[in-house]
Amino acid sequence: MTDHPKSYRMTTLGCRANHAEQREMEAILNAKGLIRTESGMPASLEVVHTCSVTSRAAAKSRQSIRQAARKRGPGHEPSKVIVTGCFASMEPDVAQRLVNSDEPASPGTVIGHHHEDGRSMIERFRSEVDAWLSSPSSRATSVKQATLHLPLVELPNQRAHHTRAEIRIQDGCDAHCTFCIIPKLRPDLRSKRLQDVIEEARRLVDLGHNEIVLTGIFIGAFGHETAIHRRQDFQPETRLSELVDSVAAIPGVQRLRISSMEPMDVTEDLLDAMVANPRIVVPHLHLPLQSGSDRILRRMNRQYNASAYLEMIEMAEEALTLDGLPPAITTDVICGFPGETEDDFQGTVEMARRVGYLHMHTFRFSPREGTAAARWKSQFVHDETIRSRVKRLHTLENDPQDGLAIKYRRQLVGREHRLIMEQPDPDHPGRWLGRCDHYERFTVEGDFHKGQLVRTLIENLDESPTPARIISSDHRLQLMPYS
Repeated sequence: MTDHPKSYRMTTLGCRANHAEQREMEAILNAKGLIRTESGMPASLEVVHTCSVTSRAAAKSRQSIRQAARKRGPGHEPSKVIVTGCFASMEPDVAQRLVNSDEPASPGTVIGHHHEDGRSMIERFRSEVDAWLSSPSSRATSVKQATLHLPLVELPNQRAHHTRAEIRIQDGCDAHCTFCIIPKLRPDLRSKRLQDVIEEARRLVDLGHNEIVLTGIFIGAFGHETAIHRRQDFQPETRLSELVDSVAAIPGVQRLRISSMEPMDVTEDLLDAMVANPRIVVPHLHLPLQSGSDRILRRMNRQYNASAYLEMIEMAEEALTLDGLPPAITTDVICGFPGETEDDFQGTVEMARRVGYLHMHTFRFSPREGTAAARWKSQFVHDETIRSRVKRLHTLENDPQDGLAIKYRRQLVGREHRLIMEQPDPDHPGRWLGRCDHYERFTVEGDFHKGQLVRTLIENLDESPTPARIISSDHRLQLMPYS
């Protein structure tokens, strides 16, 4: 043991759910008196929260584990290394070998998402930290029975760097899309209790966050034991719409955003909750399309077809359009799924034009070992064809005159928009960047604070980010001074 105070560093890869889990793990470490160190400084504990959704993410995870295994603490002792997350679930033996490669006498710990003794990854992480600190936690070890609830292991105790803060309300997926490895990495579905989410949101507001993002692996399965719609044969204890209503009512929450949702989980009662809280719940939905072809959607094992997706979009537009401005819709698309023909791809193009996405996250198909689609090698689409299709979708979205993005952004001109200021504009000294309710980023002249609310007017689209003119600002909301 050294006389140096215990410190930690977290390296997180991957999705919003991973970053929400990072905050939960940091809350545990902070509560136990550990000090977070900056990049380049020695740390007693290295935590690598991994991702394995794509081959590239897995490679980055391996590299991050290798780097952590070489680190030294403040007293030049080998750092304790804990590897968590999806790569730890997918390839635990590889993770263990990498984490021990340089210091076999000081073994690291690998903690995946598979529940052991009824305990979640976060609970087992706390137990491991307790063991390392030689201060066992009766709260963590007392949980022996499996539960449908996602536990709130530790309340947030430190403000994050960003203005928005994620709350992980759900974990796990058993839908088994043929391209996705997640059901093998996070197979157990759990949801947080309503009161725990409210308590967590209140604490985040107290810490200075005025924007909350509800996130999860399969948010639409909140309260359910399965993500497969045809098997959801009971009314959950708390519906997602009730959760949205409750969080929106918390004093100090200025903006509530719902993270990525599966299309068929946008229900009438959820839209009603969004409409009932128009000053808080933003008119923006991220709804992965993946493909506009019914044939490809069936091969992907998605739970909708193109017609059902379009009906859902029309329902959302009808409910959330205000003063002629429709909601912002963003999406994910996979190009080059095995067997995708030009006709299949054209179905995606036509759907994108109909919806008018503000933004499309376009991905090349990435075969993940262990998924059904990875076995269909004889039907893999040629790389050159995939590159061409990705480029065509990029042009469809970003053409400066006729792209989907500029068409949507033109509807923002001449309107007032509420912005939450996020950071100084690195490309324009004397200006700040903020994001409006419709998820568009604006640049505003002036000196602001993180989290400050301002009202702006958009007069033109001559630049990117879009310049906005200040109408008024609320100086009472200077909650997060920039540092």
